[in-house]
Amino acid sequence: MTDAGFIPGIYNYCDRWCERCDQRLHCMSFVMGKKIEERGGFHFDREASREGDSIWTRLKEVFESTYDVLQELAHERGMEVEDIYAAENIDKEFLGESYESQVKGVKCNAKVEKTDIIRMCMIYEDLADKYLEKIYESMDDIEKEKKQDLTDEALEVVNWYLDLIQAKMRRALYGYYYQVCSKHIDSGDYNGSAKVALLSIDRSIEGWKVILEYFPAYQREIAHLLIILEQLREDIEEHFPEARAFLRPGFEKIVASF
Repeated sequence: MTDAGFIPGIYNYCDRWCERCDQRLHCMSFVMGKKIEERGGFHFDREASREGDSIWTRLKEVFESTYDVLQELAHERGMEVEDIYAAENIDKEFLGESYESQVKGVKCNAKVEKTDIIRMCMIYEDLADKYLEKIYESMDDIEKEKKQDLTDEALEVVNWYLDLIQAKMRRALYGYYYQVCSKHIDSGDYNGSAKVALLSIDRSIEGWKVILEYFPAYQREIAHLLIILEQLREDIEEHFPEARAFLRPGFEKIVASF
């Protein structure tokens, strides 16, 4: 198989924090995103204002532009677009079709929305968002040097993972139920998404603990969030017992045993 210089599928199992990722140049999603950015992006707001064009016309143009970027990328690497498709095992999901649309109409679809995991994700997001707003309003109450050190980092971390946990768990649950209902999905894939959610929870818990040190006045609120996150982590590990062991391409390496 032709080597495109990318790590196949790495973008499916990351936390989307590209600026902090040392594998971004090996990620097809990141490289394509930069090329699209260099072209000026898609400008959805501007495109939506064009008169006489339906949403399908505009979407068609987006997909054509994406294909143009793929061609440019393939040309730079001395390859054909088909080689990149083969190397990355690209399917409709990469071009925007999610598990949600794949399982639409399947009875097990409704199970995702009814899971305690998704409900807890939504509760956490709602409460965390409210508490963060209060914390930001009281930032002037702590010393400036502290604001610029660990507190800023911790706040950035919990903000980054705030909605990512639910997004990854939806992907994991849709993949799981789709496999249960139709037997079409590799179990490793949904375990990979669940692992990203677990890592996001781990980092969020550590972030909240740091924030608590500098904002003791919010001990009750932060303790509430920690309880939710710890319970959520426990529920995910119970539902996806193999998630922690999943080796994400590009992030964890297989260690040979003899």
